[in-house]
This record gives sequence, structure tokens and C-alpha cells, in this order.
Amino acid sequence: MYTRRMNFSADEKPLEEAPGKSDGSIWLVLAALIAVFAWRVCFTVGVNLIPDECSYWAWSRRLDWSYLDNSGMVAYLIRLSTELFGSSTPLTVRFPFLVLSGFSSYLLYRVSFILFQDHFRALLAALVFNLAPLALLGGSAAAHDNALIFFWALSLWAAARLLSSGNARRFYVIGVAAGLAIQSKYTGVLALPCLLIFLLWSGQHRGLLRTKEPWIGALIASLFAIPILWWNFTHDWASLYHILYIGSGSPSASQRLLDGLGYHLAQFALVSPLFYFALLISLRSALFRNLFKPQSAQVLLLSFGLPLLLFGVLAFKGHVEANWAFMGYFSTTILAVQTIAEGRVQGHKAFRNRFGSRFLKWGAIFAVGPVLLVVIHAWLGLLPAAVERKFSKDDRIIWETKGWDGLGEYVGGLKDSTDVVAADSYQLCALLEFNVPGNPKVRYLAPWRRPTQFDVWEPSFDNLKGSTILFVSARPLEPSSAALTTIYENFRRVEALAPYKVMYHGEPVREIYIYRGYEFEPFSPRRLGPRSLRYSP
Repeated sequence: MYTRRMNFSADEKPLEEAPGKSDGSIWLVLAALIAVFAWRVCFTVGVNLIPDECSYWAWSRRLDWSYLDNSGMVAYLIRLSTELFGSSTPLTVRFPFLVLSGFSSYLLYRVSFILFQDHFRALLAALVFNLAPLALLGGSAAAHDNALIFFWALSLWAAARLLSSGNARRFYVIGVAAGLAIQSKYTGVLALPCLLIFLLWSGQHRGLLRTKEPWIGALIASLFAIPILWWNFTHDWASLYHILYIGSGSPSASQRLLDGLGYHLAQFALVSPLFYFALLISLRSALFRNLFKPQSAQVLLLSFGLPLLLFGVLAFKGHVEANWAFMGYFSTTILAVQTIAEGRVQGHKAFRNRFGSRFLKWGAIFAVGPVLLVVIHAWLGLLPAAVERKFSKDDRIIWETKGWDGLGEYVGGLKDSTDVVAADSYQLCALLEFNVPGNPKVRYLAPWRRPTQFDVWEPSFDNLKGSTILFVSARPLEPSSAALTTIYENFRRVEALAPYKVMYHGEPVREIYIYRGYEFEPFSPRRLGPRSLRYSP
């Protein structure tokens, strides 16, 4: 029977303080980490909110137990920040996530140091993780993933403290952290099976499953899921249908194969090619070494890499977004740095020849280089206007960063006091709410059957009867046809206003269309709403 404190066997003790690099190397890594954080500050202050961030800000204006797309931590953090600052700006919306990104980096350093007792390697692991293009571009964005990564890191830190201290009450901290991870994003629930895999895999800790602490910790974590379950119970299990819809794959086996390969190719872009290659080589080595002779520290890190394996397999069965498994890189980056460093110290040819300082330099270049291109393109525009006009929405960099603040000002100038502002996509609704002066509530008005969070708030259009609506769309509003059903006929009269032109190198590259529709009739010529929260074929 295990006591509440565990004792390490001789071969399971954390490594003694390893001979580190010179102080100069440590300060160089620290300087790079500070530079990454400084970049995030610039991004937080200087870049207008992108569509997804505006959506989560719109959530924060209407607090709820959960939301159609995901759990609510991102909304709670945004609301807390904007209330404290007293305004809604890119800084106040992103501020909590900027702070969490710093704490996440610190926790990564602490986990590595607790497990392996090497300052330089711990700092290097934190730097490598932060140099991943996804972390560089979105590390302080107001998004689910940044809250998830912090609470995921907190779970892993508590598990590392469990190993180092032997205090089984650490399971309670893990439970709270895992519960907050679930509140951050549904995939946060994977923290619990990760911990279970570790306990089953590590022979020294398997006996803890016969004690009460792990199960109390799991119970604590499950309590945080109650608001999500309650919201779904009262909303026709809408989130479940949403997950099943977006996760459904193509019926074609060949297309599923291509989708799976595309997912794995996307990982090269998210992590950077050389760092991803190093991760694969080092994780393969660590896995083989720990299959039959598990070392607790390495097994813990491997176990918390479960999302990489899980979503890597599911990508061939259904739709998987490239960022869904990103929290799995948190622990595996620590393990990769440690495995490569140990291999070089021990003289393993594969690690010594491949992964020296030159590899690290080029890995950083391949990670930072594409990010710089993205930033420069978003700031200055690298393509001629004629080419950009052809790409339009396919160029996500320009589409998501250019023109939305100007559109808000333009719509604000057209809006009369009696106008109801509406749009035909949830992203455009959220963008208008944030960017139009006065932040008016915007109605989602479209005949498409896919539900959105705006339908949760306003499932019926009956209260718009007789209203004058300022309608904004990325495409022209035309009378309905056999190919496309629109809301054109639901107005007594439609007045086309001058469209808003998004300028790029002094030339318009796309237009946002604006109409004033008079005397809206939600019942004729066809009934609009109330909209179901279930997906229709």
C-alpha cells in the first residue's frame, strides 16, 4: 500500500545538477525568450483583433455557462480584463492571454528543471516551444488554446511536483488544473487520460491507483465539466452535434487519406520543419527506451504527449484542425531537448552529428523566417494588388488583418439611430460589434441552416418585424434563385449603399457590400426562424 508520500528508488531519482552551459549561453537563451515576449507585447497592442478574437469578445458580452463552439474560459478571461480596464481594445482583450503566455513559459521551464535538474536545458526547451510558428504568431491571441496551454502546463507541473515530492495530495492540484483546462477547451479533458496512462505505465506509481487521491483529483476535474453539461442539457446538446458535424470526415477513403496527410504536413508548419524532425527522432528514441524499462520523468512527458498520437490517428478518420493537438508539444519539447542533450553527452552518433549548435541555429531560422514573412505581408503586403485581388479570401493573412477597423468606422457613419445592424456570417457579426463605434449588438441574418452562437442568443427573427436593417455581407445581396436562397424578398424595399472597399497598395482588392432593407418581414414570403441549434443536412 502506498503512503501519501512516495520515495524514489535509486534509479528513479531526479538527475543531479548536470554540468550546464556557460553563463553566456544561458543569458543568450534568456535574451531570446525576452525578445519573444516583447514581440507578443507589440502584437497585443498593435494588431487589431482578428475575426475569431472578435467572436470570443462577443461571447464575453453575453456570459453563459458554456457556448455552442466550446467551453467558456476565453470569454470569462476577456470579460474580467475588459471590466478591469474599463474598455474593449486589442490590449484589454488580449491582456490575460499575454500574461498566461509568460506563465506558461515559466511552467515549461519549471517542469523541465524539476524533472531533470538542468537550468540550461530547461530554458532551451522553453525557447524551442516559444519559437514554434504557432506560438510566435498566436501566443498572446485571445483564443481557447492559450488558456488551455496554461492550465495544461499547470497540470503537468503539479504532476512533476508529485514525482519530486512524493506528496499524493498533488493529485488535487492536478484535478483543479485539469478542470480549468476543460473549461478552456474541450480537448483539455485529455489531461486525465494522460495522467492515467502515466500511472499505468510507470511501475513505481501504478500502486497509486489503489489510493483515494487520484480518484478525488479526477472527481474535482469532473466538477468543472458540470456547467458545460448543464448548458448542453438546456440547449438540446448543441455542442455535441457541433463537434460531430465539424469532426465528420469525407466518405471517400482517398480523401480521408489526403486529409490525414495534410494534417501531418501542417504540423511541420506549426512547429517548423527542423524542430519537428528533431521531435520525431528524439521521441522515437525515448519511447523505445521506456517501453520496458520506464523512467518516471520521461514516461510522464511521453504520456502528456498523447494528443499528438490521438489526433494524428483521427486525422485519417475525420476532420481534425491542425492546432487541436498543440498542447501535446508542451511535454514532448521538454523530452526532446533532454533526450538530444543526453544523447550528445553520451556520445550517441545520431544525436552528436545531427543536433549540434548549427542545427539549433537553422531550426530557429526555419521557425522564425516564415513568421517574419507573415508579419511583413500583413503589415506591408508582399503581393502586387492585381495578384492579391485574385486570391481574395484565400489569402487568410490579408483577409483576417486588413480592413475590419475601417469597415467598422464606415458602417458606423452609415448607421441611423433606428437601424439594426445585421450580417450573414458570425465572424462578420462579431467584427462589426467590436469595430463599429458604440459596439452595437449585431444580428446574424442568413437562411443557411448551420447554427452559430448568435442563434443561441437570438434564435427567432420575429422581434425584427418592421425594422430597418443595415445589412452587411461579403457578397452581393441578390433576389433568391434556384441556386441560392437569400433574404432579399423579406424586405419591402432594398437600397444598395456604396460598398466598403478594402485598400491594398492604394488599390481596392475586395468589397464588403452594404444594404439598407426597409420593413423587414420575417414571416413572408417564407418563415425565417426560429432557428434550430442542430445541424441540418
